[in-house]
Amino acid sequence: CAGIVPYIYSPSISVCAIQWAIGLELALMAKDPMRCYITTDHPNAGPFTRYPRVMKWLMSAKAREAQINAFKHKDKVLSQTSIGTIDREISLYELAQMTRAGPAKSLGLSSLCGGLKPGMDADIAVYNFNPDTPVANPDDIEKAFTRAAVVFKSGVEVVRDGEIVSNGHKRTLWVNAKVKENPQVMRDINEKFLKYYSITQANYEALGHHFIPNPYAIEVDAVQ
Repeated sequence: CAGIVPYIYSPSISVCAIQWAIGLELALMAKDPMRCYITTDHPNAGPFTRYPRVMKWLMSAKAREAQINAFKHKDKVLSQTSIGTIDREISLYELAQMTRAGPAKSLGLSSLCGGLKPGMDADIAVYNFNPDTPVANPDDIEKAFTRAAVVFKSGVEVVRDGEIVSNGHKRTLWVNAKVKENPQVMRDINEKFLKYYSITQANYEALGHHFIPNPYAIEVDAVQ
């Protein structure tokens, strides 16, 4: 489903099938995986728990072909997109760039996340997947990424064989954006909050909030 009004993405509807193809085309045709990120616009357009299925389609041309053949309007998908002519299969290294290193760099967190250099956060996921071994059944790719073998959060083991074993070290990342505020704009915002909102602006404050006992601020200075 997607958006405020429920919408079912059906393989029997050509528009839905073409949307599926377009998303994969963008990733498969990308020349720089560091600037192409995987997202399903959770929760409106697809839950993040479906990421392993998207990864399967990106890493297996056989899986894409099977899905194309399952579409009711297969001919329209093939005539209006290039998905049927793309034989590229994303490597595990490229997938790591698209899901780890790239997003971390774009968010200004490359000194903490997205890599294994000394001094970086030890957030590590280990999957039962060998990139050097050919995969006969594409579903094995989805299965491997659905259930992590081991997950470390800040160096602490939090998942073992797909089961949560610890809450790890909790931390909340927030952006401390410094901007040149316009007094008139701030007055308008304050009035709108008082008139239309059931909560106050204080609910949006991160610094010192009791819901954020262990904050980490990402400093952004946009004053100049």
